[in-house]
Amino acid sequence: MKIGITGAYGFLGANVVAECLRQNREVVAFSSKTALNPLFDNSQVEVRKLDILDSSSVQAACKGLDAVIHVAGAVDFLASRRRRVWDVNVLGSANLYEAVLKLGIPKLVDTSSITVLGPSPDGMLMDEATGNPYQRLNPIMFTDTAEALAAVKASMQGDYGFIAKSRLMYFDSKLAATELSRQYAIQRGLPVVRIFPGTAVGPGDLHYSISQLVDSVWQGKLGLTYPGGTAFMDSRDFACGVVLAMDKGKIGDEYILAGKPEDNLAYVDFMALIAETARCEGALTTQKRPPLVLFASLARPASWMLEKLAPGLGVSYGMSLSACIKHRFSSAKAIRELGYAPDTMLADSIKACRDFSLRYGSGER
Repeated sequence: MKIGITGAYGFLGANVVAECLRQNREVVAFSSKTALNPLFDNSQVEVRKLDILDSSSVQAACKGLDAVIHVAGAVDFLASRRRRVWDVNVLGSANLYEAVLKLGIPKLVDTSSITVLGPSPDGMLMDEATGNPYQRLNPIMFTDTAEALAAVKASMQGDYGFIAKSRLMYFDSKLAATELSRQYAIQRGLPVVRIFPGTAVGPGDLHYSISQLVDSVWQGKLGLTYPGGTAFMDSRDFACGVVLAMDKGKIGDEYILAGKPEDNLAYVDFMALIAETARCEGALTTQKRPPLVLFASLARPASWMLEKLAPGLGVSYGMSLSACIKHRFSSAKAIRELGYAPDTMLADSIKACRDFSLRYGSGER
C-alpha cells in the first residue's frame, strides 16, 4: 500500500511520516520548498515534488497511490497574507480532491482543525456532533455553509472581493475547505475521512510555531497571555490517530484527534505546565510567577493597532482573536471507533518539544 502524504516535512506531516515508517508502510513524501525534517530520513521514503496550487502538479504527484493523507496547510494570522492562506487551504485542497477522484484513489484522510467546529460555549466539552462554527461567538465571516461555499466558488472564478471581510482567515479558510470536502463527498463520492486535530505539542516543529511558546516560557521571557484555551495533544499520538483513521475510519465520517479531557487547557494553565516542567528539568530562568492574562477587550484592539502601525513586530489582530477563544473538545469517538490512544502526558510532550527545539530549532539554552 503506497501512501502519499502532503505537508510531509511540516510539523504534523513529519510526525505522520515517521509513524507510517515505524509501521513499515510505503510512503511518498510530497515536498514543495522544504524536503528535510529530522524525524525521518529521505532514504526511507520516495520524495515527489508537489505544488498544491497547480492542479497538474498535484495530479502527476498522486499517480500510483493507494491512499493520500492531506496534512499540508498554511497557518498565518497576518491580514497581509490572507490571500495566500485562502489559496493554500481552500484551492490547494480542491486540487487534491480533484486528483483523488480523477485517479480513483481509494481513500483520502483530510486534515481539518478543531477550529472548524467552533468555540465551546461556557467551557462545555464539545464533540463532532455538537460543534457549531456558525455561532455568534466565532469571529468568522460566514453565517452558514452556503456563504462559505459561495466564497469558494467566487475564488475559483478569480473573484476575491470577500477576503476584505475576513478577520481570521485561518479559521475562515479551514472552514471553507471542510465544507467543500463535505460537498465533494456528498455530490461526487469523494472517499474522504475527515479529522480535526487539536493543538499539537512534541518534536518535529522546524517552523517554530508551538516551540516558540514553549521556549519563551521555559526561558522566562513571556509574562503575558490571552484568555482563551485549546485542546492540546501529543504530536506522536496524533500521528498514530491519523494512521488509524486511514485504516479504520469510515468513508464520509469525521473524527476529533485531540488529547485527554484534562489536556483541554487555558493558555495560562498550559504556560504554568511548561514552567513547572522546566523547573523539574532543572531550568533556572523559567517563569517564577503566573503570566498576566490580558482582557480580550484590551488585547483585541491593541493587537489591531500594532499590526497596522508596527507590522514588523509580527503581532496580529487575527492571532489575538484566535487566542481569546476557548476550544474544548473530546476525542471519545476516535478512541471508541478507531482505537485512538492519546496517552502521552502533556509534560512529556512539552519536554520532547523543548529537546527538539534545542537540537534542531531556535531554542536557546
